[in-house]
Amino acid sequence: MSAERAGAPQYIRGVPHPLPAGETVLWEGAPETRAISSHVFHWQLFAGYFVVMIVIWIATTDLAIRSPEFLAGFLVRFGLSAIVLAIVSVLSRVVARTTWYAVTNRRIVLRIGMVFPMSINVPFSVLESAAVARFKDGTGQLRITLAKEHRIAYIALWPHCRVFDVTHPQPLLRGLPEPQRVGSLLADAVAAANAVNDLDTLDASRSARELMPT
Repeated sequence: MSAERAGAPQYIRGVPHPLPAGETVLWEGAPETRAISSHVFHWQLFAGYFVVMIVIWIATTDLAIRSPEFLAGFLVRFGLSAIVLAIVSVLSRVVARTTWYAVTNRRIVLRIGMVFPMSINVPFSVLESAAVARFKDGTGQLRITLAKEHRIAYIALWPHCRVFDVTHPQPLLRGLPEPQRVGSLLADAVAAANAVNDLDTLDASRSARELMPT
């Protein structure tokens, strides 16, 4: 017998409190490190920049290519480039390991924070729209647009938000290995939640009419 059938409380990874009664986890997962490295920190741009800078230095330097001075200059530039790319790699791994996304039948949960872990809850009631972006490497991201009256601080979301949307940042579920599947699941969950809410409203209205004196 599974834990759910036995009535055991259900948890989202990294969140100490159990889900309320009637709420269930539909999907949860972490971003891929390679996707974070490519689409958040853009390691290819850094690598390309350093390659171009080293080539320009080689083409314009007056030092003899076989001289000790040339070799020292080359090693310094190559070493500094490698350090920056290593930092990008470490940051990507840290972001991936400290991130956990979840979709329940009532909300989206982002468990994020490289230094200070926090849980950000996005109830379906504040969702305005959601869109899936898919990249050539097969990974993708889910962009969530909140209603204008709801705002999450940029510093709390980064890097799980669009870079230049500082005034009204929108959450992003980044580095998803199956973005289309997560997007479809979220759409079905929101539709089901709206249908239940409409039904509840209808039942309440009907009960009120039945209680009204004739």
